[in-house]
Amino acid sequence: MRDDYLDLFGDAAVMGKPCGTDLRDGKHSYTVRALLAAVDDDERRVVQAALGDPSCTPETIAAVREIGERRGVPDSMRADMRRYAQQASAVAAGWRPRWREEAVTLFELLPLWSVERTM
Repeated sequence: MRDDYLDLFGDAAVMGKPCGTDLRDGKHSYTVRALLAAVDDDERRVVQAALGDPSCTPETIAAVREIGERRGVPDSMRADMRRYAQQASAVAAGWRPRWREEAVTLFELLPLWSVERTM
């Protein structure tokens, strides 16, 4: 989920790669699905026109990103990622009777860290 999120809503300079690769490749990633679920008909046409277009311009990617931001897609995705990370941490906490404490602590902290480190 985080990788999909960063592909459209991340900072290309920080990541060292351009944004919108999944969109250009036509991948129905978590982000694309969230976008399509949140948009109106006019916005859907913009997203679908970019989807699978390898020559999609950075300006079009920026327009798709803006549509997503206007519709609250990044906030919704971050909330989903945090919720799933918290669920994973809770599962790991249940391992205490069978695992060493340092291993359980690692797996309790890792999910949320992996979400928060680049947001």
